[in-house]
Amino acid sequence: MKVLVLNAGSSSIKYQLFLVEEGPEGLCPQRLGGGLLERVGREDAQLTHRTGDGRQVRLQQGVPDHAAGLDWILSLLTHPEYGSLVSLEELDAVGHRVVHAGERYTGSVVVTEDVIAALEECIELAPLHNPPNLAGIYACRERLPRTPMVCVFDNALHVTLPAGARFYGLPYEFYERYGIRRYGFHGIAFRSILEQVEQWTGRPLKELKVVSLMLGSGSTANALRYGQSVEVSTGFTPLEGLLQSTRSGDLDPAVVAYLMERENLTPKEMADLLNRRSGLLGLSGVSSDLRDIQQAAAQGNPRAQLALELYVHRCKKYIGAYAAVMGGIDVLAFGGGIGENAWEIRARICSGLEFLGLRLDPERNRECVGRAGWISTEDSRVPVLVAKVDEEWVIARDTYLLVRGMRG
Repeated sequence: MKVLVLNAGSSSIKYQLFLVEEGPEGLCPQRLGGGLLERVGREDAQLTHRTGDGRQVRLQQGVPDHAAGLDWILSLLTHPEYGSLVSLEELDAVGHRVVHAGERYTGSVVVTEDVIAALEECIELAPLHNPPNLAGIYACRERLPRTPMVCVFDNALHVTLPAGARFYGLPYEFYERYGIRRYGFHGIAFRSILEQVEQWTGRPLKELKVVSLMLGSGSTANALRYGQSVEVSTGFTPLEGLLQSTRSGDLDPAVVAYLMERENLTPKEMADLLNRRSGLLGLSGVSSDLRDIQQAAAQGNPRAQLALELYVHRCKKYIGAYAAVMGGIDVLAFGGGIGENAWEIRARICSGLEFLGLRLDPERNRECVGRAGWISTEDSRVPVLVAKVDEEWVIARDTYLLVRGMRG
């Protein structure tokens, strides 16, 4: 089965084309091509496309919207030189990463009109993600009308959150009216991380207490106890929790009302401030990219140094909190662009956590960049793993299984 995976962001589309087949050891993925389209909505949009045999091509042209972006991607997938398809008729299914469907859907589902309606209803819960996710679905529905589509939800892993972790200290009526509760996000990435925890430890998740840090442009911490998500740092929206590239993370709610009054901000302007102008960008005044901030901090920029200190502190605090919630930790796992590559940040986060039984190996940690591997010492009671997150394969696999089930 040939499965196209789409991950549409506000100004980007990540994509991957898989050939999924069943072998003696389970499902076998073959990557036939993929890439990243950036700057959607601009005249200088850039598409980096990789062929199945590893060649790479960079192209640039105007892309007014996601529909035009998908057209460009589909044209490359069927391109005589760069493509892997003779015709779009070869596509068997499309899998979409989708952030939020509230409580309407708690697992991967085949796209129907009811599913689309649920996503539209939840736009306010994920304003940065649901609109582009829907744009990708709309574009596929128009261009590939006979190809089944699947939504793989980013918050589905956290459906097991216990009541104590699921609710806020607000009048219960607001949960009943509006579904205001903690949902949690980055579940697809955590699934990828946790599968690697099982592989590297040789133990099933039902025997382990795992703290995972998915650290990237968006960041989330997760506590998984014996195979069930029991705590997560993101909540009603992806805004809660860790400091992120442009999101504030945890904040006294009174600050919101205070700033709205002082700065005469509308709710939309306040949401924009918290989601797009805060976090590493707002604190450092340098960039939303951690690499730029590290460079500025090394040159003595005090605000960049402050941003790094707060970033590390939040991560460390959540690890300790989750150890308390679960009664200890068996594995600590890092993933995401920062988690996989920023060895200095991993070292700072783990420093001082020896009381949990965790000992980092400095040499292993420095050498483990952009790949999976152990970064703890041989005698560390709590092993520390860097996982190579592969959300696309998780989505492709769910899509394959659901579409195969449709066909019997």
